[in-house]
This record gives sequence, C-alpha cells and structure tokens, in this order.
Amino acid sequence: MTRVYTSISEAAEKLERSVVTIGNFDGMHRGHQAIFGQVVEQAARLGATSVAMTFEPHPVAFFRPEAAPAKLSVPPAKYGLMGRYGVDAVVALRFDEALASMSPEAFIKEVLVEALGAVEVVVGEDFRFGHRRAGTTELLREEGARYGLKVVVPKLVEVGGAVVSSTRVRGLVKAGELAEVRELLGRPHRLTGEVVHGEARGRALGFPTANLEVVEGMALPPDGVYASRLAKGGDERGWRAITNIGTRPTFGGGARTVETFVLEEGVSDELDLYGEQVMLALYMRVREEKRFESPQALVAQIKSDVAQVRGFFDEGIDGEG
Repeated sequence: MTRVYTSISEAAEKLERSVVTIGNFDGMHRGHQAIFGQVVEQAARLGATSVAMTFEPHPVAFFRPEAAPAKLSVPPAKYGLMGRYGVDAVVALRFDEALASMSPEAFIKEVLVEALGAVEVVVGEDFRFGHRRAGTTELLREEGARYGLKVVVPKLVEVGGAVVSSTRVRGLVKAGELAEVRELLGRPHRLTGEVVHGEARGRALGFPTANLEVVEGMALPPDGVYASRLAKGGDERGWRAITNIGTRPTFGGGARTVETFVLEEGVSDELDLYGEQVMLALYMRVREEKRFESPQALVAQIKSDVAQVRGFFDEGIDGEG
C-alpha cells in the first residue's frame, strides 16, 4: 500500500534513499503516468523508494485564489491513483508561505537531499520550483550535481499531435468532450463528493436519485445528461448510472445540481448513500439539459435516456461489453 506523508519531517523519518518526482499532478493524466512509470522503474533499479511529492492547495490557488484552476482530482483519491500507478510513497505538502518563500537552492539541499535522501529526480520539461518560481530544470541539474543527485527530464507526452496537459484536459471537460478526456487520462473523469438530501423529485417521478454535493472547485462538464458510474469507498467500478447535471428548468430552475440514478436492477430503491463520500465517473454526454412542458414529458425523455445509456454500456463504453 502506498504510504502518505504530510510533512517533510515525517517523510525524513521514513525515507532513506529515494527517486522523486515533484508536481501538483492535478490531472494524473498520461503524461504524469509516464513520469510515475519512470520513477518506479529507476527506483527498482537503484534499490530506492519511488516517491511523488505533491502540494495542496495548487500554488496558483495559494497566490491568486480567484484564478485557481478547476480541480481534476482531489486527495485522497489522487494519492490512491498514484499508488495505482506504482508509486511507493506520496509526500503531500501543504503549500504555504514557508514553502513558497523557500529558495530553489534550499529546497534541493534541505528537502530533496537531506530529508528525502533523493538520488534521482524526474520532472517535466516545464517544471519550476522555489521562491518566485526561480528554480528551473537547469538549476536543478547544476545544484543537484553538487550532491550526486541525478536529474532526468523526460519528453512531454503527446496524444493526437498535442502535448497532454491538465489545462488541455480541463478544456475538454468544460466542452463536454468526455471521450477525449478518457483518452488523455486513461480513465474517465471522476467527480468526488458527498451524497446529500435533495427535493426527492426524482423519486416522485419514478427515478430515485443520489444527489451529489461535489467538492468545491472540481471541473464540471456542461449541463446535460451523462452516462456514468457511481462508486463508494474503495470500489473501483461501482454501479452503472445516468446522471443529470444542471438546474432542472422543467421545475423552474435553481441551483446547479448533480443527480444520479443507478441503473442496476433493484439497487436504486434500496440504495442509502446519505452522508457517504462517493465518486462519479463520467463517460459521455447523452444530451443537453432542456425544459419540458410537463413532468410527464420529462419522464418519457428520461426513459428514452435510460435506454440509450444502457445501450452505451452494453456496447462497452466503460471497457466492459
């Protein structure tokens, strides 16, 4: 099981020799996965621990909260994914004033070398670190050489002729292009949140839904109906489901909600997830949200949507035919 350390001092007590990668790793996309793979491979070769160092909140959110990028993943789900991709340990640091003001040279000496026992660091081409982002891969190489610290900078991963990045993934989520998102992530985009009480309109219509209060700031696709999977706890797959994201215009509109109806026979009526932390995987957009002239017309459309989503799953949209 992947170990998670939440401070430099805690990590220093446990780690003696490591191969480290550093970044926010919000997207956990194919580019990040390639870096994790190299870290794991090098650590095995050197008899070291493979380590991913990451930060909360995102540095942009610390310096300019109003410009914080939408979140593609949140802890602890992010740390779980790191373990899934083979990393032995995660050093999850609080990004605060002390960390932000540390010079690149001090970060290399005190954090990487002395605390983590790093013998090799693997970072992306665009990696920046230290006070005012003054640290570059060139500086990391120069300073690292003083301590016998090898620095590896793999080429950026491309898919479809363009570099895979969290920014690109966010743009695709915002546009509702979830098939392309799956291609860049190697998995569907997942929302994390808590199931809360709603207005029970879905149950009255014959489609009892789980109402998800999504973690604040997560990247959401456009309003509409989606083929999805709802899972709780450590369940990787969960239940096939249909999800509506929107303001429910047929009933006069209101706050934006995320409501999910589980398609497994007999599960929806018995499912009690109130207060549970769940994950909602979004596979594809079925249609946009729209206003219907009556609840009866809405029910007819929902039945059609459900049949369509069942068909998508039967065709293997989630990798299972």
